[in-house]
Amino acid sequence: MPPAAVRELLRTLDRLAHCVGSLRSSGFGEPPALTRLADDVERLRLDARALVGEPADAAPARPPAGERATIAVPDIPYDARLWHGADDEGVGGHGPQVSPSPGHAGR
Repeated sequence: MPPAAVRELLRTLDRLAHCVGSLRSSGFGEPPALTRLADDVERLRLDARALVGEPADAAPARPPAGERATIAVPDIPYDARLWHGADDEGVGGHGPQVSPSPGHAGR
């Protein structure tokens, strides 16, 4: 069990992480300064755990309050029927080729 001072440090850092999460969810959004604060708090939490010999991956799996959870997107291909008849935006369409009208060629 960690010494009392380290336990208190960890509790304080947990409260700080909760406050930073509350700022994010209360309308501050994601400005760079708030993102840096969240990163700094997480770094402090990892360092405090290292003081008592806990490995870095022993941190809680859930994100601090207010942070968005990561959504896993599978690597399997999507069903091609979802995109039937759609064009590749920015790459050019694959639909039927339409010839320009006579007065607009070359413009």
